[in-house]
This record gives sequence, structure tokens and C-alpha cells, in this order.
Amino acid sequence: MTLSAPRGTAPPTEDPVPPGRHRHPGTLPVTRAVALLLALGAAGFMLALSPQRPAPPRSAEPALTEAYAGATVRDTPGTLTDGSVYSPLYFVGATASVGTALSPGGDDLRLLLRDGGEERELRRMPKDRAAEFAGFTSDGTILAWVELSGDAGGAGRAGIWAARLDGGAPRLVTADTGAVLLFDKQGDLALHDGQLSWMADAGKPGYSAIRTVPLAGGRPVVRELAGGYAISAWPWLVSEAVADAGAIELNNPQTEERIVVGVQPGELMTCSATWCRSLIIGSTEASTVIELVRPDGSERLRTATGAVSSAITDVAVLDRFEVYTRTTQGLTTTRVQLYDLKTRSPALVTANAGRVACRGGVLWWSTGDNETLRWHALDLRTL
Repeated sequence: MTLSAPRGTAPPTEDPVPPGRHRHPGTLPVTRAVALLLALGAAGFMLALSPQRPAPPRSAEPALTEAYAGATVRDTPGTLTDGSVYSPLYFVGATASVGTALSPGGDDLRLLLRDGGEERELRRMPKDRAAEFAGFTSDGTILAWVELSGDAGGAGRAGIWAARLDGGAPRLVTADTGAVLLFDKQGDLALHDGQLSWMADAGKPGYSAIRTVPLAGGRPVVRELAGGYAISAWPWLVSEAVADAGAIELNNPQTEERIVVGVQPGELMTCSATWCRSLIIGSTEASTVIELVRPDGSERLRTATGAVSSAITDVAVLDRFEVYTRTTQGLTTTRVQLYDLKTRSPALVTANAGRVACRGGVLWWSTGDNETLRWHALDLRTL
């Protein structure tokens, strides 16, 4: 939670020789040579008549394209046309993303909307203002986000911004944000019913506040709530996950409906409006157990075990997908696994990833670094 205020080897020097056999062609008797040729010919003939060898057994994690015939991963270069390193923060689609890059001189931090070869600058702030862009959300027409920075005197500032994806200058929706609470979740900023909502510190112990403002701008409506909450799928809120807390509460402030999810000792539980993720870390790093369960306790399902962790904070993206990572080969490579709650099966997205993130139904990851850096995006909504 954030509170604002190797390649190739040399060829062998000689042909390999089967163990226990020494080949000396110049002294091989003629009769043995003829016999050997006949044997080889017979073996080749029998091999041609024999059925093909069976394919190697399939792994427990089929490749993405095996599990989903229509799956398409789109690539984005890790640098802009001016050579600046680009870090995507949100993907509107598999090819369109929003991210940051320093200006060529390194003095400013830029927020850019990038789609294929097109680059559109949305915002630019001095690097020394410690600017942070977060909470991105979109309905396909409007893009909105939270902007945090410090002024010349060091005081923190925050604003809610919005821009049309098809063009036009971004606009400040409101600077009356309160002390914004960010949980690195999809619901950090919720776009709904022509309004934007976010969580803020209520300014008194044991309370949080949900603030809502019209997308067109205006004065936010503030509603205080007993307890600390994050926004899940609007209008559902979920209490913050704490190990051994005893329970997690889902709260719908519009209908006053509440659901209490029990938490077992040693279990870390995180919930969305439709699923909860149970994480139990065993005595070794290879004995982690991850299970999914409905908030009412039904449909409990074991989805992953071993040296595994959840790659993202959000639970059951699109009410369907879990994203896990497994580190292999002495912690040098990271495998990204997609677990489908619809088919109750996993698929291997990639065996080598750097950073992994998911927002708005799009999963993306990086490979390489510096001049080889690339970003790869998969729109889960197409599966």
C-alpha cells in the first residue's frame, strides 16, 4: 500500500566413438567392412518400415498456443524512437500501452500513450518532483489515472487526470483527492457510471474514506467507512489482507451487503468480489500451496503447489485467470503460468520473463535489458 503525502559451441575435433569401440579405418578387414555395411543397410531398411517413434510426453503445463489456439502475443520495443527506455504501466489493448520514459536530456519524466509506431505525450513533469503515475483505468474511450508529485517545498500533491484515447489534451478532473491510498490493484481508481472513485485516508484511526467525483469534474463526495478497504470490482470493497487476521470482509456500500471470509492460522488470504486466494507457505520454499475459494467458502480449488508465487495482487483476473511465477535454474529464469478457472488447467505463458504485470485484462512481461529490452502483451479477453 502506498500513501501519498550464451550462444553456440565449437564443433568437436573428431567424430564421436561409441563407448568400448575403437575405430581404425585403415586396418579394418574387408570382410568386416562388408558385413558392417550390410548390417547398416538392413537396419536402415527396418527403420524405414517401423512405425515412427512416439512423441515425448507432454508436460504438465502445455504451451500457451497449445492451450489456446487463438492466443496471440504482441511485442513492443523497450525503447522509444528517440532511444529513451520505455516502461509500460498499463495496456489498453495488446498493442496500445501507457508508460513512462525520461526526456532525452534526462530532466523530465514523461507519460506517454504508445500504439504501434505512434507516441503521444500526455504529461511531462520535472524529474526532481518525484512524480508517480498510478491507478490507471479505462473504459475503452477514456483513460484516467492518479498523479502524485512533490512541489518545490517538498509538500506532496495529488490529482486525478483523464484523457480521451482518440486524442485531445489531458485534463485535471480534481486535485481534491485527500491522502490517496494505493494497493497496486486494478481498483485503485474505479471508473463507473460516469464517475471516478478511489480510497483515501480518512484522517482518523480505524477509518478509511471512499471519494467519488464526476468524470466531468466537480467536488468529490466523501464517505467514511469503519475499517481499511480497497476497491475491488465496483461497488465492492475488500478489507486489507493481513496474515492471521481471522477474517476478511467484503463490503458493498451501495446495498450494505457484507460477506465475512474466514482465514485459517498461517494462511494469507486475498479476495476479489468473486474469488479469494489462499496462500500457505510451508517449511521450505518449494512447499507453497495456493488455493482459490469463493467468498462464501464454496468451490475450494487447489491451483498450484511447489516453489510458486502469485505474480500479481489482483485475484482471478476477469473472474477467470490466475497468474503465477516459478523461478528455475538457480533463480536465473522466471516461468509465467496462467491458471484458467474455467478449464481448471494451467498453461505456460513463457519460460523466461523479467517483470510481470497485469491490468485491465491484459497480461504483459519483459525480456532482455538495455538495447535488447522488449515487452510482450497478451490480451486475456481474447482467450
